[in-house]
Amino acid sequence: MRLSMIKHKDFNFIKTVQDISEYSLKTNRLTVLYKHIPDTGVITSNIVYLAGARDELIGETGVAHMLEHMVFKPTKYDKERGLKDSGAMNFERNTGSVLNANTWKDRTCYYFSYRKENFSRVLQIEAERMQDVLLIDEEFKPERTNVLSEYDMYNGEPEFALSVAMVGTAYHSHPYGHETIGFREDIERYTTEKLQRFYKRFYSPNNATLIVVGDIDEKSVLDKVADLFKNIAPDPTVEDRPVTVEPKQEGVRRVEVVRAGNTNILAIGVKHGGFPTKNWFETMLTFKMLAGGADSLFGKHLVDTGLASAVSFMQEPTKDENLGIIYITLAGKTKSEKIEEKVLQLIKNIDQKWLKKRLKTTVAKAISSELYGRDSSLDIAGEMTEYIASGDWSTYFKTKELLSKITVKDIEKNIQELFTETKMTIGNYKSFKQ
Repeated sequence: MRLSMIKHKDFNFIKTVQDISEYSLKTNRLTVLYKHIPDTGVITSNIVYLAGARDELIGETGVAHMLEHMVFKPTKYDKERGLKDSGAMNFERNTGSVLNANTWKDRTCYYFSYRKENFSRVLQIEAERMQDVLLIDEEFKPERTNVLSEYDMYNGEPEFALSVAMVGTAYHSHPYGHETIGFREDIERYTTEKLQRFYKRFYSPNNATLIVVGDIDEKSVLDKVADLFKNIAPDPTVEDRPVTVEPKQEGVRRVEVVRAGNTNILAIGVKHGGFPTKNWFETMLTFKMLAGGADSLFGKHLVDTGLASAVSFMQEPTKDENLGIIYITLAGKTKSEKIEEKVLQLIKNIDQKWLKKRLKTTVAKAISSELYGRDSSLDIAGEMTEYIASGDWSTYFKTKELLSKITVKDIEKNIQELFTETKMTIGNYKSFKQ
């Protein structure tokens, strides 16, 4: 456990939790998290912007994801150096490093994993593209075509299409009511002006957290971050965001997607607490026991009996309440009405004996999976992303304890609360032959 901290003229020390320290850059409130992993020769850095699908305007869904693509385009500094490609892509090609990005509902992140001697160059790339990516039609229009192709790929998947319809039905006001990639009609109408507005507003140092994990000392990290980022101005308006309160749900909500094909899916969505609350983890364990594979409750009673060909679930680690979904792919001529009735009856008949038998194993597997995902600098920096987006990164260290304390009574109560008329959204994907 680290007990010391670095006193640095450019930073305010915030706190140390176990072996991760937090600092705030004095000039612009950029947050820096540092964890030392010595003797590996490897560093992972990950910059997380608190800007995602929830921050998009009506008619501009998916613009956060579109901007993520554009941040890999050249900056004005790349052009000045005579580079035809971006500094990030040149760096990957020339060093064999790992780099990528992803956008979610509450945040967007960009990460690099590389040899320690490349630390300065990586931070330089991140500082330059924080505000100086060239959002011009020459770069934008071909990339928009790529995003449209990506949308079509996802939208061709029955489960994705059904989830889009379900979240739009479940949420009438909250921005979680649309998927991160957005609607195709909005993507087709993106402009560089729309991207520039989002970029200018949200890609500011006081809306970002830079994680540095690996084989580098703390002072070197703070010195280089200060050198490259301290002169980037903060945006005083970025923290002034509307708070959306979802109207009360007063009954089960239903939606259908009807397409040509041969796949039929019944999906049951339930609203659950945000990540990383106790309720989020209770729901994760509940979903695993109900639909997490061949030995789950629905696996045994639906797949093994020939009523369904597959069961699965989706749960997103979002800051606010969100919709978790259980998918049941119907077999043969099985009717969704019959399966819905059976599923709700199976849930109603769950007893303590079954829960007690299943919960211990499910918790143990969940903890094992959680700890396995904390092995390398890349794993750690990646997992920290969702904890940062939740508003309190230190809860990263509480997950094992939280999972260990969840009881059979907790799960019983959670099941009773989840599968109620005021929380359920039921979706049907129906196919017809052309």
